[in-house]
Amino acid sequence: MTMEEYLHTSFDGADRDYVDGEVIERNMGELPHAQLQGELLYRLRSLALSLRLQVLPEIRIQTRPTRFRVADIAVWRAGDIGERIPTVPPFLVVEILSSEDRLIRLQPKVQEYLAHGVAQVWVIDSDERRALSYSPANQGGTLVDELRTYDPDIAIPLADLLSVLD
Repeated sequence: MTMEEYLHTSFDGADRDYVDGEVIERNMGELPHAQLQGELLYRLRSLALSLRLQVLPEIRIQTRPTRFRVADIAVWRAGDIGERIPTVPPFLVVEILSSEDRLIRLQPKVQEYLAHGVAQVWVIDSDERRALSYSPANQGGTLVDELRTYDPDIAIPLADLLSVLD
């Protein structure tokens, strides 16, 4: 599929990544995925006005000239992020694993986000009830009990977020 075709295609189910001419399917979120995404989206949007953030779910982000990734949640500081498809890197990307997702398959996407200029990537695993935090200084990721960013300062205790699954 050409890039132009991809940009003008609506897919049945979940949107898809586009990597150098190849369309890559993403797993449909199940209930735990949707619950975590909704709760985290709510929490981040509640901070948006005071911190001057743009918080967007399920958004295509152009990470390279021939690559588009779909983030579960992406957060930008105030300002122009692009026209129809963001080309400015968000400062935070959140990926929530579905039961069929494997962390090893997500690693290239995380590394691509970091290479694009994303300052923080959170990967949340609802089945394992764990989260990894990645940054340019910590590209291997670290298990965390608190989802945190700096500039702006955001701190969300993982246990509080995961309580929506109980």
